[in-house]
Amino acid sequence: MGKETTWSQTLEREGEPVLELSMVLPAPEETGPGGVRMARYYRRLGELWRARWTERLYPRACAALEEARAGSRTFRPWRASLVYRTAWTDEELASLWVDATEVRDKGRPLTVRTAGTWRRETGDLLKLPDVLPGRRGWRRQVLEEVRRQIGARLASGESLLYADAAERAAAQFSPRRFYLTEEGPVLFYPMYALGSPAEGIPVFALTGKKNFPPEKT
Repeated sequence: MGKETTWSQTLEREGEPVLELSMVLPAPEETGPGGVRMARYYRRLGELWRARWTERLYPRACAALEEARAGSRTFRPWRASLVYRTAWTDEELASLWVDATEVRDKGRPLTVRTAGTWRRETGDLLKLPDVLPGRRGWRRQVLEEVRRQIGARLASGESLLYADAAERAAAQFSPRRFYLTEEGPVLFYPMYALGSPAEGIPVFALTGKKNFPPEKT
C-alpha cells in the first residue's frame, strides 16, 4: 500500500494524563477511483474512532481518575489505538485488517477488528465467496471447516472457546469478516463471540481455499 498516516494525542484532566491515543492507517495514493474510495474509507474510519475516543471514552477515563483519587489509588492512563496490517497485496487486490484496541486502566484490552479486501482499480469491496474456488455450497463448506477447527481446539484442552462455539460460529457468521493471505482466506469473529476474551479474536485459516484474484463481474 505504501503510504500511511500516523496520529497521536494525550488527553489530560487538570494536567494529569488520562487517555493516550494513537492511530496508524493506510493512505492510498489517490491516482484513480480505487485509490480515492479506499483513502476516503480509511479517513472516515479514523474520524469515527477518534470521535468515539474523545466524546465517549475520555469522559469515562476522567470519571475513573476521579474515582481513583477518591480512593487514594494509583491511576494509569487509559489507552486507545487504531493499527492496520496489510495481509495481502498485488497489482489487482489489497487485503487489510484494522484493529481498534482500548485498554482501560488495569483491565483486559478490548479489540474490535475490521477488514477489507479491495479491487485496487475500482475500490470495490469483495465478500468471502468472491475469493473462494466455486460459489456453490461455499457457506456450508466454510462452516464445516470452522466447526472442524473448533472441535480440534476444544479437544486439545488448551482452547478458551465456549463448548457451543460451533453453533455460535454459524449464527454469527459474516462473509465480510475475512482477509486474504498467501495461503488463503482467513475468517475471523469478534471478541466474546465464540469464547472468553482471553482467547482474543478467533481466526480460522481456510488454507487451500483460494481463488484470487477473482474474476471480474
